[in-house]
Amino acid sequence: MIIINKKEFAIFASALRTYYPKEKILPNEQAMELWFTQLQDIPYKVAEVMLTKWVATNKWSPTIADIREQTTILLNGEAKEWGEAWESVLKAISKYGSYRETEALESLDEITRETVKRIGFRNLCMSEELNIDRANFRMIYESRAERARQNSQLPPRLQEIINTALLERGKDE
Repeated sequence: MIIINKKEFAIFASALRTYYPKEKILPNEQAMELWFTQLQDIPYKVAEVMLTKWVATNKWSPTIADIREQTTILLNGEAKEWGEAWESVLKAISKYGSYRETEALESLDEITRETVKRIGFRNLCMSEELNIDRANFRMIYESRAERARQNSQLPPRLQEIINTALLERGKDE
C-alpha cells in the first residue's frame, strides 16, 4: 500500500538533501526510486515529523533503517524497558497470585506475557531465586523486544513475503 506518493517523497528527499548537503544523499534517479520503494508505506506527515526530529538531534543524515525505526517510535511509542516489564510481572504476581494465572497474564503487554510464559508463571510465583529469574527474564525479554522492534520496522509488503516463506517452510517440515 502506497501512503507517501512520489511527489511527497520528492519533497521529503529535497529536504533531506538540503539538511545534509555535504553527504550527497540520493544523488540520482535510481537512488530516489530505491528509497521511495523502501519508504512508500510511511505516511508523509509522519515522515516529515520524523525528519524534523532527526535533524534536531543528529549530525548525520538518516539511513532507510533509521527512518523506519524513528517512524515506528513515532507511531507506536518507545518500547518498554525490561525493568518496567519486570515490575509489571511482580505486580501481577502480587495482585493475582499463582492461582489466577490467566488474569495475571492478561494484565501484561504482549512481549512481557510471552516472556513470562517461556519462564513459567507458576515458576516465577513459587521462585526462591528471584534474582536468577530476573536475569533470565531480562535476557528473554530483551531478545523478544528486539525481534519485535525489527519486525515492526519492516514494510508490510516484506512482512507478508517473510510470513509466506515461513508458512511454506513449515509445510515442508
